Amino acid sequence: MRAQEAYVEEIELARQDLYEVAVVHTNPLVLDLRADTRPREFKVTIPHGRVRPRAGESQSVVDAGAQIGMKLRCSGGGVRCAPLSSERQNVLSKGDQATWVWEVSAQRPGLISMALTMTSYFRDSDTVLAERPPLTWQVDVNAPPASDSGWSSWAKDLWQRVTSAVNGLGGLAVSVSAIAAVIAMVVRRRLPSGDADASGDTEPVGDDRRRQ
Repeated sequence: MRAQEAYVEEIELARQDLYEVAVVHTNPLVLDLRADTRPREFKVTIPHGRVRPRAGESQSVVDAGAQIGMKLRCSGGGVRCAPLSSERQNVLSKGDQATWVWEVSAQRPGLISMALTMTSYFRDSDTVLAERPPLTWQVDVNAPPASDSGWSSWAKDLWQRVTSAVNGLGGLAVSVSAIAAVIAMVVRRRLPSGDADASGDTEPVGDDRRRQ
């Protein structure tokens, strides 16, 4: 019984030693999530001292002076939140800093749910000293951008080919006439052979020339 009482007293003392620190985290509402595109980064930081959130960030409070655990849970729309850092990190003094990062991606457009839970643990155990109510968001995943087609795709491909050729010929030292020649060459290559023949002037040869 005495050992149990000592343990309870130790827990209470550890809770009394907790202090509040600011937490800066990504605002999921400005993540611009799109289905089937590259993942977006969700970051949580306990900075050194007080900082003002930048554009696209929000601020909250966590009880520090212990091991801090950050969990990001996502559901709906084939969403995936992949952690890129350890779930639990030590923030034992006001000079300590910590950062957590996740990659967030979705397979389908629609509404998804995100929840961030911040927990303070007693040493390296699973005993919870303090836990804030989860921060929750409803985020709309947009449809993937339409693929380029037709003239815009052709123009983009043309520009890439011209840029590559110009760089190979010496960048800014290339004359305007050389650039025009490269464009003409690319256009000629993209035209069907029949169109290319039709676009050129033909000259009578042999007997036909003599009859004129």
